[in-house]
Amino acid sequence: MPASSSADPCNTQLLYLADIGRRELKPLADELAQWWRELGAILASRRLLASLHPDLTAKLTPSKLRALDLLAAHGSLRVGELADRVAVDDTTATRLVDRLEDLGVAERRREPGDRRATVVGLTPAGEELVAGVAAQRQLFFIDVLRALEPDERAELVRLTEKAAVALRELAAR
Repeated sequence: MPASSSADPCNTQLLYLADIGRRELKPLADELAQWWRELGAILASRRLLASLHPDLTAKLTPSKLRALDLLAAHGSLRVGELADRVAVDDTTATRLVDRLEDLGVAERRREPGDRRATVVGLTPAGEELVAGVAAQRQLFFIDVLRALEPDERAELVRLTEKAAVALRELAAR
């Protein structure tokens, strides 16, 4: 049977509908991208870090804080797992762990049950630091939420969670 010279009408219609949806969403997506870039820049800025943790600014970067948060949440991680979660390569994660060890907030340990594997975990000083940072972060977000109306607060949290889930799923593809 010869190949048809025209495309499948159902597929053509679906592509047309998808294109309409993209065209309608493009201006909103552009605006969202602009605000997310600005928000990301603010949240990752050393100025914000300095305002939240004046005594730690010289020692801690946003990447180090992210690594500490992950170690607090997971107990301990292999360097490769930490690299994936911080979104850096293994070499960079190894240097990051070296710096955290130099600060006395993290340490490498043998993984129980696998003598070849090494994991990274928080020291007691690291646990104390993460708890203090979490308390400061909570106060910061309370101030952010105060700038919104009560119904907007819940909506912001709901939509932020929904966006985080969608981004996690897209990143996993």
